[in-house]
Amino acid sequence: MREVASRAVQAVREAVGEDKPFNELGALLEEFTDVQVADSTCQLLRRLVADWAPSTSEARPAAFKWHALVSLRDELPVADGLTPQRTQDTRALPEEALSPGTLTFMDLGYTDTGRFLDAIEAGAHFLVRLKAQHDPKVLRVHVGKGERVRARGMRLTDALLQGVLQEEGGVIDVDVQLEKHGRTAQARVVAVEGPEGERRWYLTTVGRDVLTALEVAEAYRLRWRVELLFKALKSGVGLSALRATRPGAVLALVLALTRCAPLLLSHAMMSRGVTLEQLEERILLIAEVTARSRQQRRERERRKREASLGSGG
Repeated sequence: MREVASRAVQAVREAVGEDKPFNELGALLEEFTDVQVADSTCQLLRRLVADWAPSTSEARPAAFKWHALVSLRDELPVADGLTPQRTQDTRALPEEALSPGTLTFMDLGYTDTGRFLDAIEAGAHFLVRLKAQHDPKVLRVHVGKGERVRARGMRLTDALLQGVLQEEGGVIDVDVQLEKHGRTAQARVVAVEGPEGERRWYLTTVGRDVLTALEVAEAYRLRWRVELLFKALKSGVGLSALRATRPGAVLALVLALTRCAPLLLSHAMMSRGVTLEQLEERILLIAEVTARSRQQRRERERRKREASLGSGG
């Protein structure tokens, strides 16, 4: 069934083509082979698999974490995996992330200088929030007030605390050096003033010819699209409705869902003269019809917005 689901996802991609939900930053799709978001979501359980997947909740001691890599071309998963809740995100990042030519958005949980160095060497690109304790060395100041020449070679934190580097129009944009175990590489740090006056820091390898400092902050907002996917999956799959607490009951339920249901469905269809190949064809057909319907709905919404803009002018 997992293989059928993977083929269904591929069928959706073929049916709708390259759906670009963020036209305002379409240049990213021209610059990179794919734009992806890496993130994870947790689901708490009462007692199921508490030994394998302990949670941080005393009331519900078990929890698993689903890690996903989602392509922003069509908002469909590229890769995924399951781990216990306490597994660090960076340790469970899907292997397909940070592949050559791609751009991957990540949050603070994926900060790993060694992996960033590997990505740069492989020709992959990333955009991630900069951790407070991550203190790279400044190589060159592109946007920022203060003593630019003196800032070169200083740690970012020192340059800021000593007033050597200051915001210019609410923005800082500098080249920095990443280093770990004798390995070094150049990256870019951007700071942009948020709506409430707070300073937001980003670490990226995307060049200034592709994204300005302000566009870096705007592009990072696209990472939240993966949250919409998580919400849809949790609501659709009904994970929050798993109420059983006795191990035996939970085990029976999980076995029924993961093993018996596909077998029973296949048996029922075959008893009516439907082969497994025909069953898969029907699943793929439903996936394609659903995808085309979604695309048509988006197209109608786009035309409606264009019409409203035209009437307002």
